[in-house]
Amino acid sequence: MPTELFAAGSPDVLYIVDLSSYVLRAYHAISELHSPTGEPTQAVYGTVNMLELLVRERQPALMAIAMDSGRVTFRNQIFPEYKANRPPAPQDLKQQMARCQEIVEAFAVPIFKLQGVEADDLIASAVRKAGEQRIRVVIVAADKDMMQLLSRDVIMWDTMRNRVIGPTEVEERFGVKLNQLRDLFALMGDSSDNIPGVPSIGPKTARDLLVEFGTLEGVYASLDRVSKKALRERLSEHREQAFLSQRLVTLKDDCPIQFDREALRYGGRDIQTLRRIYAELDFRRPLEALEADASSARPLPSPAEQTAATVSYRSILDAGSLEQLVSAARASGKIALDTQRCSLHRGAPLAGIALSVAPGTAYYLPLRHRYIGSPEQVSETEASRILGPLFADARIQKAAHDLKRAFVDLHSAGLSLEGFAFDTQLASYLIDPEARNDATDIAQRELDLKLMTGDELTAQGRGRHLDFDSVAIEEATRFAGARADFALRLWPRLEQRVSEAGLMELLNTLELPLARMLSDLELTGVRVDTGRLEEIGRQCEQDLKRLEEQAHRIAGRPFNVNSPRQLEALLFDELKLKPLKRTKTARSTDAATLESLADQHDLPRVILEIRQNAKLKSTYVDTLPGLIDARTGRVHTTWEQTVAATGRLSSSDPNLQNIPVRSELGRSIRAAFVAAPGHQLVSGDYSQIELRILAHLSKDPVLGEAFQRGQDVHTRTAMEIFDVDEAHVTRELRTRAKAVNFGVIYGQGDSGLAKALGISRNDAGQFIAAYFRRYQGVRQFMSETLDRARAGEAVRSLLGRRRLLPDIRSANRAKRFAAERIAMNMPIQGTAADLLKLSMLALKEPVTPGARMILTVHDELIFEVPDAEVESAKEKIRAAMGHAYPLSVPLVAEVGAGPNWNLAHS
Repeated sequence: MPTELFAAGSPDVLYIVDLSSYVLRAYHAISELHSPTGEPTQAVYGTVNMLELLVRERQPALMAIAMDSGRVTFRNQIFPEYKANRPPAPQDLKQQMARCQEIVEAFAVPIFKLQGVEADDLIASAVRKAGEQRIRVVIVAADKDMMQLLSRDVIMWDTMRNRVIGPTEVEERFGVKLNQLRDLFALMGDSSDNIPGVPSIGPKTARDLLVEFGTLEGVYASLDRVSKKALRERLSEHREQAFLSQRLVTLKDDCPIQFDREALRYGGRDIQTLRRIYAELDFRRPLEALEADASSARPLPSPAEQTAATVSYRSILDAGSLEQLVSAARASGKIALDTQRCSLHRGAPLAGIALSVAPGTAYYLPLRHRYIGSPEQVSETEASRILGPLFADARIQKAAHDLKRAFVDLHSAGLSLEGFAFDTQLASYLIDPEARNDATDIAQRELDLKLMTGDELTAQGRGRHLDFDSVAIEEATRFAGARADFALRLWPRLEQRVSEAGLMELLNTLELPLARMLSDLELTGVRVDTGRLEEIGRQCEQDLKRLEEQAHRIAGRPFNVNSPRQLEALLFDELKLKPLKRTKTARSTDAATLESLADQHDLPRVILEIRQNAKLKSTYVDTLPGLIDARTGRVHTTWEQTVAATGRLSSSDPNLQNIPVRSELGRSIRAAFVAAPGHQLVSGDYSQIELRILAHLSKDPVLGEAFQRGQDVHTRTAMEIFDVDEAHVTRELRTRAKAVNFGVIYGQGDSGLAKALGISRNDAGQFIAAYFRRYQGVRQFMSETLDRARAGEAVRSLLGRRRLLPDIRSANRAKRFAAERIAMNMPIQGTAADLLKLSMLALKEPVTPGARMILTVHDELIFEVPDAEVESAKEKIRAAMGHAYPLSVPLVAEVGAGPNWNLAHS
């Protein structure tokens, strides 16, 4: 029987919160949030939600907070290296910790805090004193070290996961009794706290030792009975370290804290102070709940209680009930839906559909749940007959969290979905493209609802998961029904926020129609020549072998080119190259480091080439054949609208955005994407679209004139910043000018440009200064954009797509500079993303008979076109892309054709 919380409001239960640990968890678990003034708030928001949940749902009679104080404790006196590997707390975390303490004080909760004493020890001391006074304790935390304190009268509550932990759960998790937990931790050690333990002893070995010998002392008293020689020797060698670790993990329960039952009595919070803080931090939901509290003498029910009292999720197992639901949906005129496949595999059939026609209600239609005792279900044929007309009726508005996925899922069951009206995922993304937009995140953020995740529903322990069609229908009904209900309830709320943000037109005329179009692209897929991939694979093997031999020659000896540790020793100890940065455990050999070192030695350049080729081989050459759908003979990627903050589309399974066009291997892989027999691939690729958008936005006369005249813009920039005429622009000067052109778009400074061109920072600075002297309009545009961003405005694309910049006034210099680069770049990149999407919609209908769009990558659209229609298709694609949006300079698309992607693009 799982452990349950003690009854709410019990007069003899103390709730004690490990605040320091909770703030740190919230800081890392929640996406970055900021107040309107730029103050970081994600950890504060998580803490506020936890405290509000605690006081509303549990109605505590007794309550306290425990906090760390200082980095040096008695454990550092025992072992100076204790927690030595932890970096100093980031400045924004310190800022949020101070704000959390202010909020705790407004909650009028006593704080246990002693200089040089950790919160764990304060809680241990409070638990001991509570036991002496027959007070039961709920520790609000998730730290495994405090599980040593648990008993019949002491439990833990992890509010982030809404999980209650008692002795039973601990013993099931670790396989030892509670009184053996300390010794288990001592043997295992803890890398996060730098507690050494006994090397190479993990949870299983430690558990087995304690099951056999009882205690750490028992293990060492019976060392000769340890059967494995290597283990016995390791234990003997590290005996002192084991007992040191035991002292470090032992909680100190005799700290001099004032434990006064009357002082711990919770009397309610200071609503006026909290109202001011919540308003200042723009915590809307907590503020709304606070106002409701202030106007009511009766405590509000918890979100869980509200949900339990108001929702009704039911299964539909017969055609008659399904027909009644369809009638209700038609009467409503709008529905929200959720689809679930039998498994996570892309081609898996539909397991069931959930529909909601009124807030708080939802119905789940299981189609393929197969397990022992599963009831008879409506057949897919009967379901299609009844639901088909409803889904195909565009007059009935449909909403979902990811409508595109719903369309693709329904297509597998022969159902067509029309009437795309609202998508909670797209709406949330447009409101804040950098916020997490999974259904669970949005439900928690917007409705204070906790939705179960798919992993939680299907988990079977030890990393195993059920397929969805093996989940009991009752559980699937609650899961899918909650998602359909959530989408319906969130629809008007997000619709209003999208409208207030000036994003409704972007949603309705661009993103929603595009979602429908992308579903067609996913279903269409692209042909891949597996024979060519096999040839590329063989060539890759030869090239990797050649490169490895080259690396060995350069190094003067053989070594494992795939071993970061061997490479680290070779580069920095033997070749004496200077390390540029360090990880927690080593000197970095990442790509950025190797690129910087490539100018000093040939070995880093060869290692980079090995890594790139090996990655391309494993990601594409080896993987693509296994991704071919047996039914279509094509590869079907998943298109993502809500990943890139700029508005760019991305793809996954496989990711087709990352195949490099500038490397020989990348071009070979692109050549394996081929047209169907009797067809060619036609590629339309925007030429210098970002620079054209910059010319339009900045109204710079020099840049604009270059595009109006059809002049090579990099040549023109070279003429301007190097003060030469066109005839004297060398290839090197044009290359440098090109780097400056694109560096300006991405907010690159003199350091970045110097690195890109291999020149001094002084020269790079002079190039940038010369650029802005000649392109005064660009300088003014960048300056005005930054001023608006600093004034608190979101930066926007031409079509109104926005990006919030909470770090633009951050005290953290690196974060502030990054926000400034985004501010300068977003109007350009966001507009480029929007124009490509407009082009896609303009070319939605077959550009010529038998033609179909199959891919979009960066600024490129790829079509599969019958041979006889290629020339006509090229002209229509060129015209449509060129007229996607009226700019003050020409939009130009370069269009090519060929039997494969590489030849079509070149």
